[in-house]
Amino acid sequence: MTMYLDRVGARSEPARRSWDPPDCALYALAQGAGWDDLEFVSESAAGSALKVYPTFVLAGVMAAESASWPDPGFATGDYAPHEIVHGEQALEIHSPVGPSGDVQTTTRVAGIYDKGSGALVVLAVEANDTATGAPVFTATTSLFVMGHGGFGGERGPSSGGAKIPEREPDHRVETQTLPIQTLLYRHAGRDQNAIHVDPAVAQEAGFKGPILMGLNTLGIACRAILRAVGDSKPELLRTLSGRFSKPGYNGDVLVTEIWVEETGVHYRVVNQEGSLLLDAGKASFAP
Repeated sequence: MTMYLDRVGARSEPARRSWDPPDCALYALAQGAGWDDLEFVSESAAGSALKVYPTFVLAGVMAAESASWPDPGFATGDYAPHEIVHGEQALEIHSPVGPSGDVQTTTRVAGIYDKGSGALVVLAVEANDTATGAPVFTATTSLFVMGHGGFGGERGPSSGGAKIPEREPDHRVETQTLPIQTLLYRHAGRDQNAIHVDPAVAQEAGFKGPILMGLNTLGIACRAILRAVGDSKPELLRTLSGRFSKPGYNGDVLVTEIWVEETGVHYRVVNQEGSLLLDAGKASFAP
């Protein structure tokens, strides 16, 4: 069991990625948008330019970038793909995400840390506008590699995440997922992992059925936050992050609990059974 510490700082060759309004509208539908969100799902019906949920870039761009990697961990060790758990996801938006885009993306190994019971691999996907070179977004993915710790490496920064306030949330936003939620997000989010669509594969992994994609849960939380405290203005969102705690299932009701503090917006996502799916969430908006 070897982690390739010499990969820290390694960077992929730039690759061109683009998207169009239909990609953004399909993604919006997979986040629960509907008749009350026509500005996110139909450019003509809204009568103005299509609005885009900023987390679209995790599906429409980052997913395409990660599909080009030699393996799900970007060649950072000799572990097997099934030993990787998506631990945390952070997104920093440098300029508003439009309904059409053309960017150059690169992946960088930001760190490989020894957490004792496992290794933490941090990968940063950076996207710059193809025409101007201006930064568009940075998506930072933290992958926990089970059983591959203890190699004597740096422990790295604490991954405690943002602390949820010890009081009742200011807002609770419910989102009913579809019985075919993961089938929809398979296309909207470009996620081909069989554990989300094949009951046999999911059961073999110890789940009762196909599990929700973590990035779908994060996108649903983004939509809830924009509706509750962001005045449905996605161009104002600057950062969004969260830690994946437990997967949900098709048909779950996802409840995004939101706290508005001076330090920013804190949130978490639970399902109808009270299971914590996404924790230590934090978001920030432009002034």
